[in-house]
Amino acid sequence: MEKILFRKLILDISLRALIITFTIGLIVWIIQAANYLDFVIDDGHNFTIYFYYNLFNFPKIIHRILPFVFGISVFFELIKYERNNELLIFWTNGVTKKKFISNLINFSLIVMLIQILLGSVISPSSQLKAREFLKNSNMDFLPNLIKQGKFIDTVSGLTIFINEKTDKNSFKNIYIQEGNILDLTSDDNQIIYAKEGFLDNTDNKIFKLLKGKIISTNNDKLISFEFDKIDYDLSRFESRTIKIAKMQELPTKKIIECSISLMKEITYREKMFLCDFGSLKNINQEIYKRFIKPMYFPLLTLVCCFLLTFSKIENNFSFKSIKVFLYIFIILVLSEILLRYIESSQLLFALVIILPIIIYFFIYNFLISKVSYG
Repeated sequence: MEKILFRKLILDISLRALIITFTIGLIVWIIQAANYLDFVIDDGHNFTIYFYYNLFNFPKIIHRILPFVFGISVFFELIKYERNNELLIFWTNGVTKKKFISNLINFSLIVMLIQILLGSVISPSSQLKAREFLKNSNMDFLPNLIKQGKFIDTVSGLTIFINEKTDKNSFKNIYIQEGNILDLTSDDNQIIYAKEGFLDNTDNKIFKLLKGKIISTNNDKLISFEFDKIDYDLSRFESRTIKIAKMQELPTKKIIECSISLMKEITYREKMFLCDFGSLKNINQEIYKRFIKPMYFPLLTLVCCFLLTFSKIENNFSFKSIKVFLYIFIILVLSEILLRYIESSQLLFALVIILPIIIYFFIYNFLISKVSYG
């Protein structure tokens, strides 16, 4: 009977947490997706890249909101059990409050491990995958960015000006500039003018230019020649979208290796990132997010268990419940504040690591003595 009771409690908490997680996660994801529309509007990526980039960022959202969701799920489920007299079923079946708390703590440890897996493996790899979509993408949506009478500098190293757009992919009086034509020391600068042009219907990366002139630099000299027809390859260019991996997108193994190297005062550079003392704060913050913040899950559960120290028949039940909810909020805020104030000092970082453990044992002893006395 006891196993059935705890199985139902854990199932109720899990179901509530899943519903809240995906509801809030979906709202945040839609808002974030709206912000990422710049990839299409300003940077020229197609909607496939836009969709996959947003999709692979969803685990990051779940990882961020899960501590809050778990805390309020346990809180409101215990409130519901108390109001429906379901907690009495535990007590009448010989379950002590100490055992009740221990079982909830064990459940929170499982959720903590899931959060560590999500934060250290799933979320970074999915974000890195999203970044790879941008890195390997091209300007598939460039035709929609081209508007008459407007300079287009979305593509790095390239400026396009169209005087008139006659059709969807047809244009008149086209001006294209690569690099800085005033810099004669570079051989990569040129200006192209064409009376007409159109984007190839079979491949929008080929700009077919008609009746124009090319001015370019070569050996510190300006040279020019006219043409009747040329194919201008747009696939050589990249958008200005940042394509270098951020710290939060790096594999956990690389972050730990970098942290150990910096402890030995060894710096190095990789293709993916630079491991030096300037990035130590960001590395410590990432380690904290992936491994230390999940340690607050058992702490949140302990605070929720203070609901067991009073019952609904008391006059100040609502007031005490609100106090417990505020304590949950304080724990969540504390976990975020510590993240913001992590410095490059390894001693301070060590103190931040052990702080949730110290708070946990302090609250645990206080709670156990309180329920035992009750």
